[in-house]
Amino acid sequence: MRLRRSALGGLTALLGTLIFAAPAPAQAAGTSGNLIVNGNAEAGGYCTNDWSAATTVPGWTTQAGGINVMCQSVASFGLPSDGNTPGKAFFAPGNFGDGSMSQNVDVSSAASAIDGGGVHYNLSGWLGGWTVYSGYVAVSLHFQDANGNPVGATAKLPTVSATDRGLSTKFLSRSATGSVPAGTRHIQVEVQFLSTSHEAGYLDNLSLTLDTPVAAPVLTAPVSQVPGYDHVFTVMMENTDYSEVMNDPTDTPFIHSLMAKGATMTDSHAVYHPSDENYLAIAGGDTYTQGATYFPNINSPEQNLGDTIEAAGKTWKAYEQGMVTPCNLTNGGSDSYYEPDDAPFVNYTDISGNKARCAAHLFDTTQLTTDLKSAATTPNYAWIAADDYYDGESSGNGSSTSLKTQDGWLQQTLAPIMSSPAWTQQRTLILLTWDESENEAYDHVATVAVGSQGTVPAGTTSPTHYDHYSVGRTIEAALGLPGLTANDTYATPLNDAFAPSTATTPTLTGDLNAVSNGGNVTFRYALPSTAQVNAKNWIGIYPAGVKPGAQSSLTWAYTPNQSGAATFSTSKLSGAGSYDVYYLANDGYGVLAGPFRLTVG
Repeated sequence: MRLRRSALGGLTALLGTLIFAAPAPAQAAGTSGNLIVNGNAEAGGYCTNDWSAATTVPGWTTQAGGINVMCQSVASFGLPSDGNTPGKAFFAPGNFGDGSMSQNVDVSSAASAIDGGGVHYNLSGWLGGWTVYSGYVAVSLHFQDANGNPVGATAKLPTVSATDRGLSTKFLSRSATGSVPAGTRHIQVEVQFLSTSHEAGYLDNLSLTLDTPVAAPVLTAPVSQVPGYDHVFTVMMENTDYSEVMNDPTDTPFIHSLMAKGATMTDSHAVYHPSDENYLAIAGGDTYTQGATYFPNINSPEQNLGDTIEAAGKTWKAYEQGMVTPCNLTNGGSDSYYEPDDAPFVNYTDISGNKARCAAHLFDTTQLTTDLKSAATTPNYAWIAADDYYDGESSGNGSSTSLKTQDGWLQQTLAPIMSSPAWTQQRTLILLTWDESENEAYDHVATVAVGSQGTVPAGTTSPTHYDHYSVGRTIEAALGLPGLTANDTYATPLNDAFAPSTATTPTLTGDLNAVSNGGNVTFRYALPSTAQVNAKNWIGIYPAGVKPGAQSSLTWAYTPNQSGAATFSTSKLSGAGSYDVYYLANDGYGVLAGPFRLTVG
């Protein structure tokens, strides 16, 4: 939790000199109006002053990275005008460098005009960057038919390079026009932040218009597939890479048993580095604006989950290992690894500043045993935290706690929940995640959902991009709570954990039980109709822990058709042991479903 990342020196000062080209209309003349939802970064009324904070982007789906909505006030510079209203925010790549976001524009209401020919698009926006750095934004349109198949060529905005900007920090206006291909029913708008190691590359006032009437889009929050629950438990461990968790079943039998019982989010990410802000993102819908936050640096009197839970007439508690006495806000003590901020509620002054309220809600983990004795005494919401020895942060000698240690603590703590009356008699949800990764790019972390009463299909995985705001939104949806900020309100809940989707991603299923060495195992797979199958698409088996990539040795591969079955002979494998099965798409190693574990006896 105490890992720190150095700030970009002088960034704010340099941005104070930001200059702009002469303003130009962000929206071309036309009869459709702007078809892009939140093209100006103003929707939701939320922005951050922290360059390192990922945010939810209302109206957009983040595909990769940790994109943020930056406040204009971060450096007191002006932005391109949003019509007659001065801009207040713009899009930036955030803490994790390169990333992308997209949205799908429905133009089916103009089908007759489009198919008759003569309908044109006008795409425009302000693209910028920072001084001499090469980070830039790429904006493209992908025309699709009613089934999502590509129609015609991709349209692109001209990019803005550092040279175009004269090696100065500025935005430049860019536009592109052309014909809408016949058969188009949807237009996917894709924004990519590229070469952004120094967080340069900015976008504002993005507009797409057609010269024909089209039904206006409306900003809405993502639909929730989360069922209602009587009880929700959140557990956040620390400082562990996704790949460490996934590729070490020997030391993590309990964690992997949870995956077998529930759903694993394979593209789940933290929203900040270092860690405390990730706790606050779940509990408060914000990382706030003061950089790395550590208790007792009280962050905010803003609303948090505790407030909305009580307002809804429900109960909540936080259980912390080593707290000993209720509302003990002193580091260490009888447990030298105890840290009060491992439950985020201490950062809110309406809790930590109110001794009676604090003592009624913050307890040592030993209290959990008593509370689990009946469903009535089990809180509707609970945050459970290990101390810093067991949660993955430190073993006291400067090294990370072993996964085996984490796994043992999780089994000791969570197994009683899954045998309690709250689990067996009512609907209960466990959400297990990690605050941040130790070394993995984009703070890739494991997130697992397990539900009682069959509410979470067993053994499922989802490649959908989720983050800690998604976890917070899932808690709110499960308990019927309102959102706290635009971040959690517009975040996509962990929907695939409850209604697994196969519509847009490859699926690979089959007999993953042990087979005799030399025998055959058949995997049945199905690809979406939009998949472009060619010789670069394949299913491969690798030894467990070996990731696909140029440096890894492929054990066995099969080039699939659009759908069907692939049969592997285990005699092709290098020997008895565990293997991971991957599906790789034609655009390289970036799109994959899996790993799906195959154990060869």
